[in-house]
Amino acid sequence: MLGDVGVGKTSFIKNLMYNSAHEEFKKALYIYIDLGSKASLTENLRVFILNEVERQLIDKYEVDPYESGIIKGVYAADISRFSRGVWGRKKETDPDLYETKLLEKIESLYGERDQHLKRVIGYYSKTSQKQVIICLDNADQRDFEVQQEAFVIGQELAQDWESMVFISVRPQTFFRSKRSGALTAYPHKVFTISPPRIDKVIEKRLGFALKMAEGNVSSEVYRGFAVNAESLALFLKALLSSLRGNSELLEFLSNITGGNIRAAIEFVTNFIGSPGVDAEKIIEKMATKGRYRIPLHEFTKQALLGEYSHYSSDTSMAMNLFDISNSDPNEHFLAPIILAFLDLDGRHRDNDGFCLTSELFSELQNSGFTGDQIERSLRRSTNKKLIETSQRVTFEEDINGALIGEMPDSFRITSSGAYHFRRWMGQFAYLDAMVFDTPILSADVRESISEELESLTIDSRFKRASVFKKYLLDRWKRFTQAPSYLDFEAVLEESNATFKRVELAVERNEADKS
Repeated sequence: MLGDVGVGKTSFIKNLMYNSAHEEFKKALYIYIDLGSKASLTENLRVFILNEVERQLIDKYEVDPYESGIIKGVYAADISRFSRGVWGRKKETDPDLYETKLLEKIESLYGERDQHLKRVIGYYSKTSQKQVIICLDNADQRDFEVQQEAFVIGQELAQDWESMVFISVRPQTFFRSKRSGALTAYPHKVFTISPPRIDKVIEKRLGFALKMAEGNVSSEVYRGFAVNAESLALFLKALLSSLRGNSELLEFLSNITGGNIRAAIEFVTNFIGSPGVDAEKIIEKMATKGRYRIPLHEFTKQALLGEYSHYSSDTSMAMNLFDISNSDPNEHFLAPIILAFLDLDGRHRDNDGFCLTSELFSELQNSGFTGDQIERSLRRSTNKKLIETSQRVTFEEDINGALIGEMPDSFRITSSGAYHFRRWMGQFAYLDAMVFDTPILSADVRESISEELESLTIDSRFKRASVFKKYLLDRWKRFTQAPSYLDFEAVLEESNATFKRVELAVERNEADKS
């Protein structure tokens, strides 16, 4: 099964199992093996898979591979052959010796664990008339070498164990392996799993959650528990109506999660339980007026800040595009320039949108940036998934927290990266979040931002974000080597409406006070 991480390969298998091929799976011996989180600490993948096969035979099918009755059934032909051999004569004259030799023979047969489990699976399949289906899921969450090993093991299971094997791999790994890896030696059938529409997935999940909150899910589905949470139901209704009627919100969800269904579901789940969301206000509006559309900035705030009052790069879905590593003010714009260049149509990009690292370095050095600055920004942008490498790798940290590792051959922009610099970069919510995380190289601006430093009121935040915006614009105008394909002033102008809405809110607050 081909598909990027999080597009729904596991859901595809579950849909086969419970819907499309329910009868086939019901009549099958089905072994599901998660090679993701459960196998991440395992050094020997083959041993882990054999352990899982044995465990599931016992737990799901009550078949103990080492039970006496099972062994006699599995090796019935071998036992019969043994009884006709040289030791068979001792069966009558010296039964104790015969039994000892027979046990030694049987022990030698099941001594090779993989062969023994294969024969047990085959025996159970024939006696129960069940097809064998094995799923090696989440192999795509592991590195290239592990995916290669998983495929070889899967091929062996399919061929020698006479089973149908599903294995999930990334498209890039598949084509790379097909050219020069394990896939070159074996035939295969390919299912390409395209990601479903995020809005449809979220809508169905929320719809089911709403039924649960209203107590409308049958006890069989919900294991005998009844739930009737009126407040939660009102909140979910508001969330559903907001998703259905807000194209900007759908654009935000689709782009910031990069089409990763798992990430989108996790984001919405965290939003529902976030202390930063004014759930009480939403529920009150729904209870009194019957409808309420949650504004986009509530969702962007959750993505930017999570459960904290200030931005933290470790927990936020966003990256601070304006962060710098030294006192060069132009570096505020290095990450936006990288994103703009990778988003720009031109001969520097191949058919898949990748730009050679050497060409990217050359372009950025023409704008006056050093190699160290460029490397740091590329590594940060990669790990925050604003760009991706041709090898689909991220960078590790050293003991000092610096990102290390060899630079890949090429990079390309992701949907999250495009959203950062096309939409987010100039908005009030984004600049408000980044103001405390960005080194300010002007003493006057630092002093101005530091006024009412602890205040989180909307008027204080508006003042800080406005000062920060003006500071960035001033630095941009002084950037004489700025490339033409990034119009930072235009980006800020396009987001003026987000500042205007906050300004009106501040004015209303002041009017209410007076």
